[in-house]
Amino acid sequence: MIFGVLNITSDSFSDGGRYLDSDQAIEKALSLVQEGADVIDIGAQSSNVKAGWVDPQTEWERMEKVLRELKARKIPISVDTFKPEVMRKAISFGVEYINNIRGFSDEESLNVLHESRQLPTKFILMYSHDRGQKAAPESRLLPESVLSEIFSFFRERKNRLTDLNFPEDRIIFDPGMGFFLSPDPNVSFAVLASVEKFMQEFPQLMVSVTRKSFLGNALGGIPVDDREVPTAVCELYLWLKKVPIIRTHAPLNLIRAIHIWKLSNGEF
Repeated sequence: MIFGVLNITSDSFSDGGRYLDSDQAIEKALSLVQEGADVIDIGAQSSNVKAGWVDPQTEWERMEKVLRELKARKIPISVDTFKPEVMRKAISFGVEYINNIRGFSDEESLNVLHESRQLPTKFILMYSHDRGQKAAPESRLLPESVLSEIFSFFRERKNRLTDLNFPEDRIIFDPGMGFFLSPDPNVSFAVLASVEKFMQEFPQLMVSVTRKSFLGNALGGIPVDDREVPTAVCELYLWLKKVPIIRTHAPLNLIRAIHIWKLSNGEF
């Protein structure tokens, strides 16, 4: 499954300011679907290192018209937010997924899950080394320690949600990448090298490497606009490892990479 990224923000690291106009955002969402996205993941609060705070009302207003248009077209929607007020509105609206970069680490967010346990909404629980509201520029994580840290967090969250009688099949786990882990690219690559281990215990896994800092840092600090090829290579790796959900800005690049790999493998 492919989640197509739509940032309705002024300061996202890759495309901030491009889709603040609702009509342009709708056009972009439809383009992502045409490229092959199964779900549109909409975020109206940036999480990059330098991101500013957006109040819940503004966050909701930025995305509301887009949500209505996608809902009318029966396009599956994920709302990327960590604010309980926005989560509640999105769930009431009927979105299929809530994507939380803080991993539902505060009690009010857990209350939202508890309130929603009888509904079909699925919840994406992401690991971030500081559980912050945006990526952090410093981290204590090392390539040799990152796996145990993420596994411990996932297990703790899973147990907590089990205590709340929340259905396990509606929880999706995301190990976080880039600055959500560390400025050191090898920390992210250590996670990628172990995706099969993650899926053994947490089979409903989503991974997002798209245009992220660790790809640029691994290649000498290349800018965001030059990360399309490394992103596609990394996403093809995830597909080959059978990661069930890949979140990306460029679904078509991934689909083309898969197509060429299949042809090269004799699958005509």
